[in-house]
Amino acid sequence: MNNSLQEYLNFANKLADEAGIISMEYFRTSLDIENKSDETPVTIADKNTELKLRSMIEKKYPDHGILGEEFDSINPDAEFIWVIDPIDGTKSYVAGHKDFGNLISLTQNKKPIIGIINCPAHDERWVGAKNQNSTFNQQTSKTSSVNKIKDAYFFSSGLYFTEPHLRNAVDKIKHKVKYYRYGGDCYMYGMVASGLIDFVIEDTLKVHDYMALVNVIEGSGGKVTDKFGNEITTDSLGSCIASANEILHSELISLINEEK
Repeated sequence: MNNSLQEYLNFANKLADEAGIISMEYFRTSLDIENKSDETPVTIADKNTELKLRSMIEKKYPDHGILGEEFDSINPDAEFIWVIDPIDGTKSYVAGHKDFGNLISLTQNKKPIIGIINCPAHDERWVGAKNQNSTFNQQTSKTSSVNKIKDAYFFSSGLYFTEPHLRNAVDKIKHKVKYYRYGGDCYMYGMVASGLIDFVIEDTLKVHDYMALVNVIEGSGGKVTDKFGNEITTDSLGSCIASANEILHSELISLINEEK
């Protein structure tokens, strides 16, 4: 592995360690909950986690950019940008459910090169880096070999398909699969990387919601694109299709886009 990539990966794991510690300090405690302008909740746990990670990044890599969920971007035109979702699944978090996570990624020229899905309440962490095998708790992770929609287990939040074409496609797909379930936050992407489920379809996400997933899933043998089959970058527009392998992914993208 490239020495600088390994250095960044080591640092990303330190960020995940710190994010896990802070988010667990507040987990299942009494929290004041604010609603942001988009009506999504935010707590002191979200804010303090992100502030700590920002401080660590600014100290270690002052020339890097930061794109986080809770505060304004820093150095948005930098070659390297850290993309942070301090607590993905805040609604689950405030309800005491364990499927929330800390999402940390590093992009180079808008494309992901490192991703971490850290789920501290489960004590589980998926780590991915460009052109490297991904790991789950330091052991190699592998997606499933299911390559047909009819045999697949499908997860989705099920809440945010505002674009009619994709909404109709998802309604069609869920009746073609072997099983489907709604809900899961970032934990469902870890389940894809570990071969427990076979694909996830989401829409109207923000960059910090999905950037960390790309290297993790693709380094486990899977595929991640937007709903049109385009690669994920910081310019992507919010849809995310994550599949166990190229064959399954191609079938999904074809089905999603067969009618315009």
